[in-house]
Amino acid sequence: MPPENKNSDPFEELKWSDLQDWAGGKATAKGIKYQEEERVKEIKRTPEGSLVALVEGTSDYFTEIFLKDGKLSSVCTCPVGHDCKHGVAAVLEYLELAEQGEEVLIASEEDPFVARARQEYTGDEISALGEEESSARALREYLQRLTRTELIEILVTFAEKDTGLGKYLKERQTLSAENVEEIVGEVYSELDELLEEAGDFEYADYEMDVPDFLDVQVGLESLLDSGHPDELLDIGKELMDRYEKIADYDEKGEIGTKISFCMDVVFKALTRSSIPAHEKMLYMLEIELRDNYNILNEHGFWEKDFTPEEWRRFSESLKIKLKEAEKTENPLYDSLWQRDYAVDRLVYALEKSGLFEEVIPLCEKEAKKTGNYIRLVRVLLDSGKREKAEEWIYRGIKETREHETETAHQLLQILLEIKEGEGDWLFVSALETEEFFRHPDISSYSSMQEGAKKAGKWEEVREAAIRYLKNGKLPASKGKNKEKASILPGVLPKTGLLEKELLKKIKTPVFDLLIKIAIQEEDPQEVIHWYEELKKSGEESQGYWHSISESEIANSVKEKYPEVALEIWKSLAEKLISEAKVGSYEEASAYIRKIKETFEASGKKEEWENYLSEIKEANSRKKKLLGILDTLGEDRIIKV
Repeated sequence: MPPENKNSDPFEELKWSDLQDWAGGKATAKGIKYQEEERVKEIKRTPEGSLVALVEGTSDYFTEIFLKDGKLSSVCTCPVGHDCKHGVAAVLEYLELAEQGEEVLIASEEDPFVARARQEYTGDEISALGEEESSARALREYLQRLTRTELIEILVTFAEKDTGLGKYLKERQTLSAENVEEIVGEVYSELDELLEEAGDFEYADYEMDVPDFLDVQVGLESLLDSGHPDELLDIGKELMDRYEKIADYDEKGEIGTKISFCMDVVFKALTRSSIPAHEKMLYMLEIELRDNYNILNEHGFWEKDFTPEEWRRFSESLKIKLKEAEKTENPLYDSLWQRDYAVDRLVYALEKSGLFEEVIPLCEKEAKKTGNYIRLVRVLLDSGKREKAEEWIYRGIKETREHETETAHQLLQILLEIKEGEGDWLFVSALETEEFFRHPDISSYSSMQEGAKKAGKWEEVREAAIRYLKNGKLPASKGKNKEKASILPGVLPKTGLLEKELLKKIKTPVFDLLIKIAIQEEDPQEVIHWYEELKKSGEESQGYWHSISESEIANSVKEKYPEVALEIWKSLAEKLISEAKVGSYEEASAYIRKIKETFEASGKKEEWENYLSEIKEANSRKKKLLGILDTLGEDRIIKV
């Protein structure tokens, strides 16, 4: 894009390629269509120079578009959130108005349109909340002025219109006569009916309604509001247990969502209940342990200000529960995740109660029992016991690297953090190099490169890695004890974690990774070499094509080998065009634009025009494609 002229509007300098670079071919094409359909309902410039617009889509969306240093960006209230078709439509609308000589208003800093747009896309609800509070205050003042008779009349009228309110008032009436058991019984009866209905629910039957738990929720709220929070606690357990039985029918989680709203009422009841604080904690924990399907909403219970003594009593109760679960089957503590979660809560409780001396022995016991080495290592590090932590890291990696690879990987990352913190880059490099030879990919190569460069050993490490990818030759390792061997003897230190049998034996050459490395290292000659070798390798190497991007190859060689880049882009574009789909045309346009830019950069504008004419002639019946191609033949969007 040309440099901005300080005396002109930078938006008017925009080219079609700027839109595609910003939003992509698909969003640009859709934005063109939106602007043509006159979906941009309002647009203004801001004092800062951005555009703010209201664009009609599935709903009405606010979008703000920025142009800084020749680069477009935008935010939007649509689901995409940024750099979308609504922004493209707004830019095109603005440019059309500018081309027609129509003035676009510059909004003031206090303009409600701009303020509302920014509030919408930032999710700022402060003013909305203020309006709600103001409205509630006004309503309260109004109701306070009414007589008792007028209030009764209003309640009766709306109770007849609103079944939820009617049920709530009826149950409050029942509770006022101290018929608590009757309401509890009604809640259980309603639950029985709903869960039986849920068992029959079929998502394939679009005419069936999701079972409605509103009456249950209203019953719970009426019990709570009338001063009976304790009665809700057993109902809460029953809700979670019964959902477990029908969860498989709840494919979309809609029933779980409704039950979660009921549980929100139960959580309110828990805080108001008469049971001691440590029992409240145990209750909440066991509700969470029932949540196998993650339906509960955030509740903030564990952030409450409990005393150290309350935490201590909770920890004692939980220790008993865990010990009992080792002897007797308990479905709440049986699974690995449940036990781990409960132990996490126990660790937290011990810390909050000041019983720090119990934490490490507990975590050591659990690491041996459940394999949760990560928690133990972090506790040891937090306690300043680095050497002990490293011992457990080594033990954990060796015991989990074959069957619990994610745990082993996390432990390795912690060890790397420790060594990086110590500035021991040789050791870091050794660890990263071992990891590359276990899992050779571009990510492990990059990590290995970073560590080796800081250790001053990148030349030797890279040579060994590339040799391995070319011919499969693993680095030589000396020493009878494999754990005392070095991945690169004489170059990198021993880590104590090297197990040569775990180093990956590969089929060579590893074309895809060699190409990716050459692209990353900006070596177009090597990119071309391995790309050509891959093309010659035949069917036995076909799998590599799925893991490389020919477009990335073209991008990496376009300056030194433009003819190769053009060949790739033409092939990709023509293949997409042959699919005869609008989405494919939009994707193809991005490649054709690259062809245009490459021809022009090589001083071959005439060849570009010939190629574009050939494409248009060969696809003269594809009107949508021709419309997209028309945008590629122009420079600036506004013609001068």
